[in-house]
Amino acid sequence: MANRTLVTGSGGGTSLVDLLDRVVDRGVVVSGDIIISLAGIDLIQLNLRLLLIGLETANEMHRTNFEGRGAR
Repeated sequence: MANRTLVTGSGGGTSLVDLLDRVVDRGVVVSGDIIISLAGIDLIQLNLRLLLIGLETANEMHRTNFEGRGAR
């Protein structure tokens, strides 16, 4: 995929297509916490980390990391 520069600032803008292309090409991590409580008592706490990346990029990263180490 071609490298593109994210355009921001006055006069410029970022289109949704450019943003999605960047996410698919490089990936993004979304993290957050969810706490479920009842009557002020914390019952469940979830720590979430979500990786969004294109399948082609993920496969390329996998090949680079594992085949580059001489995996058999």
